Amino acid sequence: MGVSIAERIRDIGSDSIIRFDDLSKHSRSYRQIHLLQQKLPTRDAFPSDISNVHSSLSERASSMNKSASSVHSFSSISALPIIETTNNDTSESTATNVISTTDGQSYMSKSLLNPSVRPAIDSSLSVSRVGSNAQLKLIKLTPAGIKNPITTLRNSSNLSSIEYDRLTCLNHIFYQDHLFISEVETSLILLLVYRNDILFNNLFDVHRSLFILSLDYVYFYYILSIMKTSYSLYLYSFMSFFISYVVLLVE
Repeated sequence: MGVSIAERIRDIGSDSIIRFDDLSKHSRSYRQIHLLQQKLPTRDAFPSDISNVHSSLSERASSMNKSASSVHSFSSISALPIIETTNNDTSESTATNVISTTDGQSYMSKSLLNPSVRPAIDSSLSVSRVGSNAQLKLIKLTPAGIKNPITTLRNSSNLSSIEYDRLTCLNHIFYQDHLFISEVETSLILLLVYRNDILFNNLFDVHRSLFILSLDYVYFYYILSIMKTSYSLYLYSFMSFFISYVVLLVE
């Protein structure tokens, strides 16, 4: 049902994104139904067509081009299937089936979530098959070679004081607040500061200052808070649209 709605949005010329939350629970429920029907089980007691069911969902995510029969071109569907692993095992049946049909995966680790690393993405298990083809030119050049050092530092059990400071700085560079997503320009500036060893021990203060000086911070934490005190809902809606348009023009 959700994919059909996304396809309708794509056909009228708009982009859409759909999230499957989550396919591991779906596969377990699908297994129980087939076992009750006494159908022949395969790997991990899953039915033989579970891989086809998940791949057919993922492969309906597509991008239209000029040669398509639709009048509208360049509209797309982005699918984000979510799975839950057991004991960090990415070789289980559901995980391998979903990973084999996607363009990569971002693996979220509980060991990174507990020490407040946001986002808690495990760089050693996260893979992108698209690579730098979907990145801006500056992002291709600036963070080159960052993944291996941060993976090595996170997997090390005994860190020296200098290595611990480097790991802390890298975690702070990629940190995302739960109410505010850092701009790409902010991350690029912090990566340049890190690579040139400028203000090495004060990167978190630099991140906070750039965050406060950004236009989005002023908009979300000051302009919107003032408008929300207005008694007129119509005025609030009009001012929200107007300020958003102005911010887009400035950026």
